[in-house]
Amino acid sequence: MTDGYLSQTELGELYGVSSHVIGKWLRGLGMRTADGRPSGEAFSDGMVTKRPSRRPGTWFYVWHAEKTTALFDGMRYPRAEQTPVS
Repeated sequence: MTDGYLSQTELGELYGVSSHVIGKWLRGLGMRTADGRPSGEAFSDGMVTKRPSRRPGTWFYVWHAEKTTALFDGMRYPRAEQTPVS
C-alpha cells in the first residue's frame, strides 16, 4: 500500500479477483469510464490519484484503500478468505 492507496491488483488480492474484475466493478459503480480511466466523480470524491510508474514520464492510478473497500463492501462484494495467523 502506498499512502493509503492501492492498485487494482492489490485491491484484487483483497477480494480474490483479478485487476480486470476490479476494473469492471469500478466501472459498474461509476468510478471508471468506458475507456478505463477514472471518472470525474472518482477524482472529485477523492477515490483515486495517480502515481509515477517505473518508466520515467508515465504514471498509473491508485485507489483510496478505505473509500474503495467501503464501497465494495457496501455492495457486498465478497473478500478473499484469509488464513488465520497462528
